[in-house]
Amino acid sequence: MSPLDRSLSSMAALTAAWRFVDGGHGYSAPQLFVLVLDRRGRVTGDVIQLYDEQYAEAPDEELLGLLVERLAETVEEQAPGGGVAVMKARPGRSPVMTAADLRWCRALHRQLRIAPFASRPLFFATDAGPRVVAPDELIG
Repeated sequence: MSPLDRSLSSMAALTAAWRFVDGGHGYSAPQLFVLVLDRRGRVTGDVIQLYDEQYAEAPDEELLGLLVERLAETVEEQAPGGGVAVMKARPGRSPVMTAADLRWCRALHRQLRIAPFASRPLFFATDAGPRVVAPDELIG
């Protein structure tokens, strides 16, 4: 059974799911991954994968707002009462967040906080693998 076939209601299950999505092969470009979850924390549909090379240094807040609006529609259609899990990823071996990574994660966090659906803790990944973004990294 794949980690995506289990409920992602615990941090261990969510981490295992992102490790599965990550695949251990690294990243060729900056990307954003989204899992739509039903109210029990189970993944519905496919992994949503978006490339963000054009905005590698800083996210476009308006586009992130539009993304959240689309995700709200998707959650309502596929998983009423559900939510999402999000992971920001980029190429590179160092797991240390750059200034651009922090800008992205903070902007995602701001958008997810005001979204009309629930979200799991934000994750960040490099070629070294995924990790949860600590709350103190999201302040700024």
